[in-house]
Amino acid sequence: MSGITLKQTSEDPNCASIMLCEGQHDYEFIGRLISKLGFSSYNLVDKIPKDKDKVISRVINYGQLSYIPVIIEGGRSKLDGNVRLLISRLRSINGSFLRVIILRDADSNDPDEAFNVLKSSIDNFINDPNRFPLHKPSITCNKGSNVGQFASYNCMLKYENGNVVLKFIIVVPSLESFLSKYSYINNKDNLNKAIDGALNDLTSVSMLNSVKRLFDPCFS
Repeated sequence: MSGITLKQTSEDPNCASIMLCEGQHDYEFIGRLISKLGFSSYNLVDKIPKDKDKVISRVINYGQLSYIPVIIEGGRSKLDGNVRLLISRLRSINGSFLRVIILRDADSNDPDEAFNVLKSSIDNFINDPNRFPLHKPSITCNKGSNVGQFASYNCMLKYENGNVVLKFIIVVPSLESFLSKYSYINNKDNLNKAIDGALNDLTSVSMLNSVKRLFDPCFS
């Protein structure tokens, strides 16, 4: 597992407090997309992987940090498991309103089904009395929206002393499949060219506003 951060100004307290994604390609893609979309207060900065627990504790204790930690989980299963663990850790928030972005592959052509499976696992986790013997959070999610091969779902978690919005961005069927349309063949140089091609299309006049709303780290 590794982590990298996107630096942000402290002037915008409504931005994501933390971001999770499956792998390095996801990080490269979303980091460059955010930059290209003109969110100029975000700059890439390396983050030591062992600092993950410390970062999560700081998010819980202080809410908005001076940067957005991007945690690279090393695969879909680890990502899904750590989403549940993060939900457990966030029960300690006190008077905070936090935002979390999760970038995940659908691994199918049906993002609703992929999200519903993930949502069901979260529901089971929250309803497990061994996990939440007291004051389990409630969770409500919207129906989602689509922009090209991306689907977005917002869920509100209400804890005893604070709220968290989880924003799931699901790629259909996967980021690698999406980038293969731009001649991606699994090497670093080719990845950069494929991301450049994809970003040119995603930031075209016809898609720009929709893509900005989807990937804006400062979402409501």
